[in-house]
Amino acid sequence: MKLNECLKQLYDELEELSITYAPHRKVQEEHEILFADEFPIPTNGLMLTHWGTDAGSTTEFVRELPSLELRRHLPAKQLQFFFADLSPDACLAFVLFYCRHQGVSAQEFPLEWLDYSIRWEMGDVKTTGKPFESWGCLHSALAYASYVTEEQMHATGEMAVRIDPEHVQRGLLSCLYLVILLLLEEVAPYEVPELDHIEEYNAAITHLRLEYQKYLQGLKNATVTQLELPVIHANRTVLVDAFITRENTNIGLLKSFLIHDEERTWLQSGFQFIAIYRPDLKGTGRDMVIQVDPTMNLHLQDLWRKLEEMEDERWGGERPCDQPLVPERSPANRPWMASNENMTALFAPRQLDDGTMGSKLEWAEVVGAIWELYNPANSIKVNPYLADGSIGAACNIYECEPIYHNGKVFIAAKWNSLGKQQVFVSSPTMQRYLAVCASGTYQNRVPPIHPLPPKHSFDFIELPCGYALIHPGGILILDDWNSEPLDFALYAGEVKKLVDRVNTFQRIREECAEVMESVEELLQQNQTLSGKKLMELNRWITVKKVEIRNKILATMPSSVDYYLDQFRETVKKRWGLGTQLNELYNTVSELENIIKSHSELRVGRLINLITIFGFPMALFSGLFEIVFEDLPSPKWWGIHWVGLGLFVILSAVSVLALNRYVRKGAKQEKQWMMRQ
Repeated sequence: MKLNECLKQLYDELEELSITYAPHRKVQEEHEILFADEFPIPTNGLMLTHWGTDAGSTTEFVRELPSLELRRHLPAKQLQFFFADLSPDACLAFVLFYCRHQGVSAQEFPLEWLDYSIRWEMGDVKTTGKPFESWGCLHSALAYASYVTEEQMHATGEMAVRIDPEHVQRGLLSCLYLVILLLLEEVAPYEVPELDHIEEYNAAITHLRLEYQKYLQGLKNATVTQLELPVIHANRTVLVDAFITRENTNIGLLKSFLIHDEERTWLQSGFQFIAIYRPDLKGTGRDMVIQVDPTMNLHLQDLWRKLEEMEDERWGGERPCDQPLVPERSPANRPWMASNENMTALFAPRQLDDGTMGSKLEWAEVVGAIWELYNPANSIKVNPYLADGSIGAACNIYECEPIYHNGKVFIAAKWNSLGKQQVFVSSPTMQRYLAVCASGTYQNRVPPIHPLPPKHSFDFIELPCGYALIHPGGILILDDWNSEPLDFALYAGEVKKLVDRVNTFQRIREECAEVMESVEELLQQNQTLSGKKLMELNRWITVKKVEIRNKILATMPSSVDYYLDQFRETVKKRWGLGTQLNELYNTVSELENIIKSHSELRVGRLINLITIFGFPMALFSGLFEIVFEDLPSPKWWGIHWVGLGLFVILSAVSVLALNRYVRKGAKQEKQWMMRQ
């Protein structure tokens, strides 16, 4: 039987065969065949997997399977096929097994599909085609869409995810139909053309587009950074873009999208390092997956050893080791798994047979181990500038002793030697890392990957001598051996002036706050500011204005150098000196207005007193002298008592009338202002 004839036959009778999705099935009978995703175990059934063999994929393993293992003495409809997953390799291996079972020669099977399955199993999603042209991506999109999940809440209040096996079963058949039809179309698996006449292809494209939308959304919540990874069989490292995330929404084609995403990576060659945590897959061995692009010739061997050491430590000597799964690598029953000898992909330990989780590590610990090993700053050695301008001994960048200027950190350093590390500085991760060092938050400690400050929270500027990182907490200047050396005294002097200005503004602002608070207390107690208090406040404001202006003059630039001026302006903006100065002037002006209002109030009260009391007395004193002198009155001791009495009575009546008039006018004015 020829291959195409056999494929058509398989397409026609596919649903008549016994094909079942059973991820935890243990095959025991001769007619039972399992396409597994784990190391084979002794069984009477047939367990097909490339794990623990020299084959690069299960498809290759089936291609080399001896004829005696093909169960040809049993009709295909009597065989029971079980699938541990819906992977492209498992489905392609099934098609090849069926064809060989029907007598098709293994040599007739297209080699490009065999090679594709090996590359895909190696984790190579780069040479296997772009996402919308790759059979592996189309197949995976169709498969992942089959895993319709449902959240259920336990009595403990915890959420659990349930997978609908019937829906997965239908998805498995769709995946098998897709690969059969693509083989019949004789297309290249890494360059699938548009085949809109195939129902399964259209469904795959639709799900692939939905996956891409989820990918773009997931980028916003991920940690995008750069790491320095070791090269296989070489004492050198390579800087790569890395993607680290906790994925609550499963994105099946995430890896393929990441590898091909040149637009959103700093090196413009896609993400070569991927670390994903999927809490809903805990215990499956797929909840923590760490991998590198296998085409980059990189390895994760040191990370595997680190994680195994951490597991041993966390288990405290009680890690199950009676039935080691991979004894040549680890004595543990459930170690961290690796995709191959070069360990280009690592998978968390699976759940033990008794239900105990195989790993005791938290995701934060795993990410910490990744950062500890592959942090690009590990290879950077610098010589720090000391306070007197001399050069200190070589050390790591985070070990530089800062020169403090009253609360702000100032660090200056020179590269220890010329080398590749200078290239790292321009990477976004190194800039964020150096910004943490500039802040002084983690003195003499390796800054953790979480939280590195976001790009918008600091400034990175180039200087003739190198670079400057300006953070709200301090400044870091790196001399990178350019033609112009760092003028340490000049930049240190400018930093000191700016810090002095910051501290002065801060102190005056605090003093203003204290004064405002004391004035507020007096006003809330319905007390007026005395003349003495007003004079003290007025004098204090004058002194502070002079102090502010004097500090500005004293901290003016000492040089007209363009780069120094750019450095100063950047520091002033990042430290908010312009805003602080405006706020300080506004605060002082408000205090001044309060004093002015109270002074005007006191003058107004004095004028009212003169108006209410002085005017009647002056008026009637004149009348007393002119009009009342001819009135008959007894005069004792030379006093005209009738005139005096009339003077007092008329003055009192006038004072009361004027006082009432003034109060009534003030009340009407107040009511008018309230209406306005």
